[in-house]
Amino acid sequence: MADSIVKKSDLVIRHYKNGLWVVIRPRKDTQVVSLQVWFKVGSVYERENEKGIAHFLEHMLFNGNDKYAYGEAEALIESLGGQINAATSKEYTYYYVNIASPYWKEGLDVLFHLTMRATLEEKMIEKEKPIVLEELYRAKDNPTTLLWWSFEKEVYKVSPFRHPIIGYEKTIKNFTRDLLLEFYRSFYQPRNAVVVVVGNIDPKEVLGFIENTFAGEPSRPVPKRFIPEEPPQLKVRSKTLKDPRIGLDKCYSVIGWRIPPLATLEDYDILVLNEILTGGRTSLLYKELRESGIVYGVNSYDFERSRDNLFVISANLHPQNLELYKNKLFKLLQELYENLTEEELEKYKQRLINSEIFEKEEVENEASFYGYSLTVAGKINYALYFFENIKKVEVKHIKQVLEKYILNKPYSEVLLLPK
Repeated sequence: MADSIVKKSDLVIRHYKNGLWVVIRPRKDTQVVSLQVWFKVGSVYERENEKGIAHFLEHMLFNGNDKYAYGEAEALIESLGGQINAATSKEYTYYYVNIASPYWKEGLDVLFHLTMRATLEEKMIEKEKPIVLEELYRAKDNPTTLLWWSFEKEVYKVSPFRHPIIGYEKTIKNFTRDLLLEFYRSFYQPRNAVVVVVGNIDPKEVLGFIENTFAGEPSRPVPKRFIPEEPPQLKVRSKTLKDPRIGLDKCYSVIGWRIPPLATLEDYDILVLNEILTGGRTSLLYKELRESGIVYGVNSYDFERSRDNLFVISANLHPQNLELYKNKLFKLLQELYENLTEEELEKYKQRLINSEIFEKEEVENEASFYGYSLTVAGKINYALYFFENIKKVEVKHIKQVLEKYILNKPYSEVLLLPK
């Protein structure tokens, strides 16, 4: 069994005076490189009048900077056969270029100017507002998107995780250049950034480029935004939505429990539990619920958040099977608690490790793992010792997290039924 995706000695890790973190992983088994810039900022860092600003700013950074006018950065990367994109989450935002290795410098130059030298012109802000609003309207027109938004509102009564990443119509319409500039200058800076490069490159050349760009940028103290802690949930919460668009033969169930944050020892136990429940066609819930015809599909998720974390089981099924599904689900969780053996557990742990190895054969996925580790988990050791911590999970640990967080514990449930 592998000890790690990579040894620490295979990584080049730097922490510069301006606060910037850099992780470089040279790989000779590929002809491509993934270049990524991560920022520890997402929707949970927004104030009330800023809801949606992290996502809006992601859009704005593609609207021009001091070197590349609107559309030029994407045109350059695509002309070289590469991909450029970005994503905003609740706890992070990241920008990436995947490109053939000889063009790593062009890709990193684009990312530097894109993230550190945005101009945020007034006319481009006004151009972008209807685009983002249309994205919001499309999301609100999707019944399953509304289901998940309602679920997080049901789970979180205080925590900003309750708000959708895209924000609200009122806040988006009221974004000003001054507000965007304040947010941008506060969070888009080296002290809040991680640069990750994985692929067929020379680390010394890459470091030289970074030291003349990202590592040479001035930094400022990162504002401390108050993020209220969600109080303990003391009873079951349940909500039912109805929508005619889903059809009469389908409904959705989302059930979630509060669990420990990412990178804690108990969270590794829950990641293994997740593999046992829905990690493929031989997993417990797939065999007992999907193959028996009780549900059309079932999934489970550890949201892997640094605070106010959740474990969720979701299913889509025929409405007449809803009561049967829920009874069977809780019975299966209880039986797992009573009957799981060390032999079975070893099989699931090995499968989880194998799937992680396979996934991270892609340079983009490996780079994302390092970026997520430093930005959200707050330490590169999360990635470096991931397998080692998975290997330490025992049957007693699975039983402990089931008993402590799931079995007979308060949960939140949202149902989406046909109307």
